[in-house]
Amino acid sequence: MPKTKIALLFGGVSGEHIISVRSSSFIFATIDREKYDVCPIYIDSNGKFWIPKNEGPIYPDPTGKNETEFSQEFNTANGITSHSLPGELGKLGLSSAFLGLHGGAGEDGRIQGFLDIMGIPHTGSGVLSSALAMDKYRANLLFQTIGIPVAPFLELEKGKSDSRKTLLNLPFSYPVFIKPTLGGSSVNTGMAKTAEEAMTLVDKIFVSEDRVLVQKLVTGTEVSIGVLEKPEGKKRNPFALVPTEIRPKSEFFDFEAKYTKGASEEITPAPVGETITKTLQEYSLSCHQILGCKGYSRTDFIISDGIPYVLETNTLPGMTGTSLIPQQAKALGIEMKDVFTWLLEISLS
Repeated sequence: MPKTKIALLFGGVSGEHIISVRSSSFIFATIDREKYDVCPIYIDSNGKFWIPKNEGPIYPDPTGKNETEFSQEFNTANGITSHSLPGELGKLGLSSAFLGLHGGAGEDGRIQGFLDIMGIPHTGSGVLSSALAMDKYRANLLFQTIGIPVAPFLELEKGKSDSRKTLLNLPFSYPVFIKPTLGGSSVNTGMAKTAEEAMTLVDKIFVSEDRVLVQKLVTGTEVSIGVLEKPEGKKRNPFALVPTEIRPKSEFFDFEAKYTKGASEEITPAPVGETITKTLQEYSLSCHQILGCKGYSRTDFIISDGIPYVLETNTLPGMTGTSLIPQQAKALGIEMKDVFTWLLEISLS
């Protein structure tokens, strides 16, 4: 039986480039090779595409390598001497593209739209749901409409509002949490206890971003829970996994706490009790569905005084061997090889 040829797109121009490289190493090693021929396609931090020329493409171990070291090894191992135009994907005879990208243009709908135009199916959510989930302000508005608790929030736009005046007169009290409206992996996020601290963070974000989300800081137990979809005929059957409790050793679950070994403790299943677990599962499914997610997602919460407050939904969550969704799947006896097959089957349907 002939195998299905798929691409694995990874790297990308976002601040989560190296996380994508790590995730995709695990994806490449785990995809069922009896069913799929996998062509890893590296998108460097400048947006250039590097497509293997050799038969039997190789994905080098990225452990301990910086971007330059990895890209050089990847290109040498795969006989690549120059980058390719993105449109060359259409000449590869691909049945689908597995998205191993994270953040920015990899997760906000842009690459999804490009693949749609190219006529190449892809794993994960579509253009609209990807864009909505990445836009934390609009996602919060949607979550509120279906009754999911959201901490008070507002948005600042560069050049459209008096940020200092707004931060001095917030409709909710300090401390607050500040992050780019469009972003992921807690890059350029932080807590502010005063208006001056808030302004410093906002100015830092405005260097590279146009929109900032300011939200009342809710403290409590940090948890995250994934949703998977299993194809059943022509239908997709979504179900929630079990939650993971995250105990960062820093003040909050920032980029370093997420991706530095030993920087946080992760407990799966989270010891939050049956009632809270069921609520988290219901809320994560509702977030997945209201955003129109496809294949999988992961939603983060803070449990404060017994109430789970939603933080955000990720449409292309981390997928290293120790990432949260693989942990949660393992707790339920689900093999990630099967999960990746489900995602590809959904994309092909």
